[in-house]
Amino acid sequence: MELKKFIASRNLVVDQRGITGLETAIVLIAFVVVAAVFAFAVLSTGLLSSEKSKETVLGGLEETSSTMTVRGDVIGTSNSAKDEVDEIKFTLTSAAQASDAVDLSTTGVVVTYLDEDQATNCDNPAVADVLTTSECSWATTWLIGTSDLLDPGEQVEMIVTITSLTPQLTKNKEFTIQVKPNKGAVVIVNKTTPAELKTKMVID
Repeated sequence: MELKKFIASRNLVVDQRGITGLETAIVLIAFVVVAAVFAFAVLSTGLLSSEKSKETVLGGLEETSSTMTVRGDVIGTSNSAKDEVDEIKFTLTSAAQASDAVDLSTTGVVVTYLDEDQATNCDNPAVADVLTTSECSWATTWLIGTSDLLDPGEQVEMIVTITSLTPQLTKNKEFTIQVKPNKGAVVIVNKTTPAELKTKMVID
C-alpha cells in the first residue's frame, strides 16, 4: 500500500513538471511572436520614412535643376512726362546649376507685380481667351534660343508693362516683380525707382 502511494506521488511530480515545461514553451512562443510583429512594424515604419525622405530629396533636386536667374541690369522706361514708369525689362537665363528647361509659356509661368499700394497678377496679351486687367501685362523676347522653354545657355528678355497701375509707379518707390514658373524656384526682382526718372534708366 505504501509502495503504491509512493509511485503515485512520483507520477504526480513528473506530471507537474511536464505542465510547467509546456507553459514555459507557450510563453516563449508568445514572446517570439510579439517580437516578430514589433520588428515588422519598425521595419515598415523605417521603409516608409526612407521613401518619404527620398521623395523630398528628389523634389528638391528637381527644383534646383530648373532654376532661373536675372542676368544684367533691370531697365525702366518712363512716360513722356518722365514722372511715371511705364515698362520694366530684365533678362532671364538658366542658373549655373540648372539642367532642366523652364516653361515660360502663358500656361507655364505666373508674373506678379507688387508695391506698397497693390499686388496684381499680370496678364499676357498673347492669350486671346484671357480678359486682361490692363493694369499689368508681360511678354517675352528671346535673345538666345527660341520657343517657350528656357534651356540651359539660353536668354530671354522679360518685359513687364505697368502703364495702367493705380496708383502708378513713380520715383523713389520700391516694387517687386515675381516670376513664378510651374517648376523651379521663384525669381524675385526687388528694386527702388531712382529719385529722377529718365526715358531709359537702370533701376538699382
